[in-house]
Amino acid sequence: MVDIWYTSKVFRGTGGGKKLGFPTINLDPSKFVGDLKEGVYSCLVDYKNSIYLGALYFGPRFISNETELILEIYMVDFDKEIYGKTVEFKVGEFIREAKKFSDTKSLIEQIKKDVEKIRSL
Repeated sequence: MVDIWYTSKVFRGTGGGKKLGFPTINLDPSKFVGDLKEGVYSCLVDYKNSIYLGALYFGPRFISNETELILEIYMVDFDKEIYGKTVEFKVGEFIREAKKFSDTKSLIEQIKKDVEKIRSL
């Protein structure tokens, strides 16, 4: 992936990630429409001059049966609410394609695997 840092304001999502145990920051997905394959990526997030590892998801919110594209990042080892704040982020390695899961348990297990893989990169 090209070494480009993107900037976006964090906005409140539906809270679905938090309910699954993976609270996410929600960002403006329009930056990537047509430029980024839908799926999960490793990423780096710069917030207040600290760099955090993240799992970035770009694609539809399948869990809510929505087709509109979203951009959200689970920041590993980060537990602050930063709605309205601005972050910079860089997309890293492609992990997997966006996928609709048959149930919430399967989704949670896959997210755990995604985060484990991202931590090992």
